[in-house]
Amino acid sequence: MLNRIQVKAEAKQIVRTAHLSPLLITAIVLVVNFVLSRVIDLVEHGSLFYSSAFLAQYYEAIMSGDPAALERLLFSADPAGTVMSGFFSILVSLFTTVLMGGYYVYSIGIRRGMVMPATSLLDGLGHAGRLILCYIIMSVKIALWSMLFVVPGIIAAYRYRFAYYNLLTDDSLTANQAIKLSCAQTRGMKMDLFVLDLSFLGWNIVSALTMGILDIWVMPYQTQCDLAYFEEGQRRVGRPPYQDDGYQNDGYQQY
Repeated sequence: MLNRIQVKAEAKQIVRTAHLSPLLITAIVLVVNFVLSRVIDLVEHGSLFYSSAFLAQYYEAIMSGDPAALERLLFSADPAGTVMSGFFSILVSLFTTVLMGGYYVYSIGIRRGMVMPATSLLDGLGHAGRLILCYIIMSVKIALWSMLFVVPGIIAAYRYRFAYYNLLTDDSLTANQAIKLSCAQTRGMKMDLFVLDLSFLGWNIVSALTMGILDIWVMPYQTQCDLAYFEEGQRRVGRPPYQDDGYQNDGYQQY
């Protein structure tokens, strides 16, 4: 059983002492995601930001308590535009998955005491196919479990929590194998992960109040805590924390 307080203290230390600041890398990721979301708004509404008129209508629909009114507002766009925005949304989701793969590569590297340059964010491209397939499989499974009730969907999300880490640290795994391995790793750990997430609830609320700006600090902190639990999950199934993933051969040196 991991000591959550010690895990969080270790995570803070890693974030503070990394050779290239995780705050800078996280800021890059967040800015890219922000720009992409604005592109979707441009395609969907013809503007980089929601108009004041649309926001007023949206607020009115929410306050009316009429789901049909909200649905009419959200789907009142031209069908062709809706299809195009849906297509772009899918592309952005897939790109974000690959980008986050690079972010996890960076996070794993600094956790292992390596010098990870900003270009390590591009390392997700080398795993793009498996990451995207993993994302699709998990999304479908979580959606199906959620159809039974909300709780099974949440449990499924926790069950698949380490799938991306498995793919990024073991090139021999397929997407399905990474998901199955995650199920084994999180067995008996899902409540611990849930409590870990609850411990970040206050930070997440404050971050939302700052329009996500605080995520520049919260995101690397939370990711390092997550990786500590991933390492414990690896040990529980009799695997070393990290497989021979080739970081040293890629020129990333320890410091």
